[in-house]
Amino acid sequence: MQRLPEFDAEMSAKLEEAKASGEVLRYVGVVDVQAGNGSVKLCRYPASHPFAQLQGSDNIIAFTTARYGSRQPLIVRGPGAGADVTAGGVFSDLLRLAAYLGAPS
Repeated sequence: MQRLPEFDAEMSAKLEEAKASGEVLRYVGVVDVQAGNGSVKLCRYPASHPFAQLQGSDNIIAFTTARYGSRQPLIVRGPGAGADVTAGGVFSDLLRLAAYLGAPS
C-alpha cells in the first residue's frame, strides 16, 4: 500500500489518454470457460459501451456464448450491494474465519 503513490503518474496518464479519446477506464474480469482461465485487467471503453455507463456500486456482466456472440453479448446489469452491505459481509466472513481458527467468542 505504501508504494501505491509511485503509480499515480502512470495511472493519471492512462486516464487522460482515455479521456482525450472519449473513453473511460474500467477494471474488467474475464473468464474463459473453455480455456479454463480467468484474468482481471484495466481496459478502455468508448462512452457508448455498457461498461462505461456504470455508476456508483452498479455491477455488470456480459455473457458471450454460442447464442450471444461477441458482437452482441447478453448484458445483465443492476445495483451492487453498496459499501455498507459489502463491509458487513466482509466483517461476517472475518468473524466466521476467526471462529473456525479457534478464536473465543
